[in-house]
Amino acid sequence: MAQRAINWTGIGFGFGIMALAAYQQLKLPPALPVLIDAYGFERILGGAFMSVYALSGLLLSLRLGGLIQRHGALVFLYAAFAMFVVAAMVMMIWPENGWVFLAARAVEGVAFAILAIAGPSICTANAGPGGLAIASGIVAAWIPVGGLIASLVAAGVGLDDAGGNWRVLWIVGIVAAAALAVWTRRLHQQGGIDLGRPHADASTARPALLSATPAHWRSMTLAAFLFTLWSVQFFAYVTWLPAYLVEARGVSVSGAAALFMIPTALVILFNLLAAPILRAGVPVSLLLAAAAAVQGGVWLLLPVLGPVAAGIAAFGVYAAAAGLTPTCLFAMPGTIFGVDRATAKPFAVLMTGRNLGVLLGPVVTGWLVQYLGGWATLPPTLSGITLALAAGALILHRRLGQITD
Repeated sequence: MAQRAINWTGIGFGFGIMALAAYQQLKLPPALPVLIDAYGFERILGGAFMSVYALSGLLLSLRLGGLIQRHGALVFLYAAFAMFVVAAMVMMIWPENGWVFLAARAVEGVAFAILAIAGPSICTANAGPGGLAIASGIVAAWIPVGGLIASLVAAGVGLDDAGGNWRVLWIVGIVAAAALAVWTRRLHQQGGIDLGRPHADASTARPALLSATPAHWRSMTLAAFLFTLWSVQFFAYVTWLPAYLVEARGVSVSGAAALFMIPTALVILFNLLAAPILRAGVPVSLLLAAAAAVQGGVWLLLPVLGPVAAGIAAFGVYAAAAGLTPTCLFAMPGTIFGVDRATAKPFAVLMTGRNLGVLLGPVVTGWLVQYLGGWATLPPTLSGITLALAAGALILHRRLGQITD
C-alpha cells in the first residue's frame, strides 16, 4: 500500500498555531528587564510570568488532550485565540499590578496548552508515516521561531526606553492571533486537512491507539520526564539570558535582544537538520542522548572558558545541540506508538513533561541567582540536569528496542 502523501498545508497550519503559542510565551524575556525596572517586579515574580504558562499546561494538558481527541480541535483553537487577545489587553491596561499581570499570563498559558497539544498532533496527522521525521523537525522549531520573532520585534521597537514600547510585542501577538483565527475558519470551510477529528467515545478512537500496551505508555512517560529535564535547563537559558547579558555583561536591552537572535537562529537550523539525520536511520533516542551530552558538557566547561570561548560555546555549540533535542522529543509519540497512534493523548503526556520543566526552570533559576550566589551557580546545576537527560535517553533507547523486538 502506498504511503499517504505529506499534506504541507496541514503541517504549515499546525506549525503556525504552535509558533503563535511560542511567541506569546517568549515575548516576555526581551521585555522582562524593562518590566522589572519600570514596575519594580521582583525576580521570582518575573520568573513566574514565564512559569505560570507551564503551571496552566501542567494542570490542564492531560484533560485537554482527552477533550480535543473526543470533540476535535476546532472549538478549542478559537477559544485559544480569544484568550490570547483578552489577556494581552488586560496586561497592557494594568501592567503595574504584578498579580493581575500574572493572572493574565495564566490565561495565556491555558491558550498555550491548547495549541501546544493541537499543533503537533495536527502536524503529525498531516505528515503521514513517511513524513514523521520532517514533521518532527518542523514542530521542534516552534519555540525558537516564536522567540526569534519576539527578538526581532523587540530589537525593532527599541526596548531601552522604559516607557510603553514593550506593548508593541503584545499588540503583535493580538494581530497574529486574529490572523490565525481567520486562517482556521478558511481551512475549516475548505476542508482538505486533518484538524483533529472528533471521537465521541473510546469505541470510535483509532484502533491503533487502543492496541497500545503498558510498555508503550511507560516509554511515553519516560520520554515526557526527559522533556522535563531538558525544559528545566533550556527555559532557564532562554528566560534569563537577556537579563544576564544586561546585568553581568553590560549589554543594552536592545543589544541583548539582538544577540539572543544568534543562538535562536542556530536552534532553528538544527531543529531542521535533525530531520535528515533521523531519516538516514540514526535512532532517535541515541541522537537525543548525544545532543544532551553535548549540552551538559558546555554547561560543565563554561566556568573555565575565557569570554570569547564561552560566548562561542554558549551561543554556538550549545544552541546547535539544543536544536537537535526537541526534534527527537517531538518524534517520540510517533516513534513509540506509530504515526497513526500519535493522537492528542500521547502528545498531552509529552507536553505535561515539558510543562513541568518550564514551570521549574525560570523560577528556580531566578531563585538561584537572587539568593544562592548569583550567575555562577547556574552552570554546574544545569550541567547535572542535562547529563541526567543523556543517561535517561540511553535507558529509553533500550526500552524502545524491547518494544519493537
